[in-house]
Amino acid sequence: MEAGSNMSKDNMKDSSAMHAPPTPECQEMEAAIEGIRKMFVDKVQHDHIVNNRQTPARRVAFIKQHGSAYGIFQVNNNLPAQYQVGIFKPGASYKAWLRYSSDTPHTLPDKNTTVGIGIKLFGVAGHKALEEDVNATTLDFILQNTQVFFAADAIEMCEFKAAALNGTLDEWLKTHPETARILAEMGSRTVKSVLTEPLWSCVPFKFGDYDYCKYKLAVQTVADPIRTVDINAPGYLGRDMQERLIQQEARLDFYVQLRNNPHKQSITSARSLWEEEEAVPVKVATLIIPQQNIMARGQADYGESLSYNIWRTLPEMAPVGSIAEARKVVYRSSAQVRRNVNGQTIGEPTEPRPSSAPVPPYNPSLEVPWPSGTVGDVIEDFQSFGEYEIRPGFYYTYGPLTISARDMMHSVWITKAQQDVAGVVDGMVIQYINEEGRPVPGEDGEVEHRVQILRILLEKIPAERIRFGLSMKSNSNDATLKITAYQRDKEDEKKNKLVADPVIVSQGNAVIYLEANKDEKIDLLTLKFTEETESFELDNFVVTYAAEKTTDYPLWQANKLYHYGDRVSWKNKNWQLISSANQGWEPGAPGSSHFWAEI
Repeated sequence: MEAGSNMSKDNMKDSSAMHAPPTPECQEMEAAIEGIRKMFVDKVQHDHIVNNRQTPARRVAFIKQHGSAYGIFQVNNNLPAQYQVGIFKPGASYKAWLRYSSDTPHTLPDKNTTVGIGIKLFGVAGHKALEEDVNATTLDFILQNTQVFFAADAIEMCEFKAAALNGTLDEWLKTHPETARILAEMGSRTVKSVLTEPLWSCVPFKFGDYDYCKYKLAVQTVADPIRTVDINAPGYLGRDMQERLIQQEARLDFYVQLRNNPHKQSITSARSLWEEEEAVPVKVATLIIPQQNIMARGQADYGESLSYNIWRTLPEMAPVGSIAEARKVVYRSSAQVRRNVNGQTIGEPTEPRPSSAPVPPYNPSLEVPWPSGTVGDVIEDFQSFGEYEIRPGFYYTYGPLTISARDMMHSVWITKAQQDVAGVVDGMVIQYINEEGRPVPGEDGEVEHRVQILRILLEKIPAERIRFGLSMKSNSNDATLKITAYQRDKEDEKKNKLVADPVIVSQGNAVIYLEANKDEKIDLLTLKFTEETESFELDNFVVTYAAEKTTDYPLWQANKLYHYGDRVSWKNKNWQLISSANQGWEPGAPGSSHFWAEI
């Protein structure tokens, strides 16, 4: 419905006329709906994008995304005839993408926020109730963790938002105690996990020709958290979702709550509570969320790019009430603004994003040699991933790289670099910090130098060359970080083959190059170090699968010098030796095991 046009017949019923409008734009229902759109989109969203230079442009509501996941929406096989409406056909199955979020800015903590889910089903035939997407093959549900909306209708919502923008909300809430009570309840609720939180549609929907319903989503099975949930951590809901889904699939029950008492269960007031003891929800489907890495490359971005609107549904399942009408125009307008600013296509996808990211198209084989130079570089800079702790004994996969803390005594993190070093490490990095300090002598006066090994595996396709940035700090001249490249023996780890000379680093910022010997490949890097190492960060991995060698420059270069060594002149440039596995090496030999900085 475009602003100013007639409201649908169902949504004109029982419209409230008992509001004392604080502003002229809230006096009539249709004017109130357009007023809500103007305040949310033309005022709030515009200010974020233009005045605050928000990049990328974000939604106007439920801004903070905790995670996006792919799933399957499976309708029950033994569905009673009364519930066989719209998409709910016995045994029907739909691919789905879902987005969990909180109704708070992405910069604020998760604690005590209202959480919600958008569910987009794919492959749904039939015309849709949202006019501009009438031929779309997608269908959306939106649910949140409150049974009722805090505003009864669009006029009250318009008044509420106007008061909030005008700085008179406290006074307005004094005259609207029911709204104040619901808002207080919403703001005091502690959510331990988005996957275990019950969610409701709040607003009612048509369910066939004569019935109305609300929807509910509740957990059936889900993995336990890896660690105790710290509700004071800024992003604990996203991290909890990551950790649960990386272990096993989750299953959520989807319910339809049919209205059976029109006198008590309003379809025009979004604040009307349909008591579940009276109108009992009936399970009609299961939302299956397979085991997955929600931080896989591009997955969060895909979730952010999707648009959810409760009117993108079949006509026999259309929402009712003026709050639903307001959602239609606000969500539509907000999505158009956001996508236009971000340079994204306006419209619905016809196919869902694949459940797993593609890998480079060429695979080595014994029968057909892998063609040289046909596969370019694959770059992993971790910018598309959120913060994550990889604890000792655990591993995590990021694009082509699997980061393993199998042989670690302390955690490593995917997190923000402590200090950006342009061209070396910046943004998101693999980070290790020694929080225990330097080792101390024992009773016998001896110092135990405990060794840790960080492993980086290329499990899908081995590489010919790898380049990455390194920033290292140490608290002792004895500290070293030894980087070794192997070709693994899948049967016996002791038979792993060394395929490039090791690199030994003491301290500094550098770009590391490793190249396998002829006819050999790299599928394992080990970084071996002791407790004298204060910290290190790794970033900007460039993995070359089959490109031809085009240079005979030193394989190990540093962008900035932090350590003493021998200065040499080579290739008309000055170089300084940082460290070497073999101090007798002569500069200029291809495939050297030295670590050099251009000065």
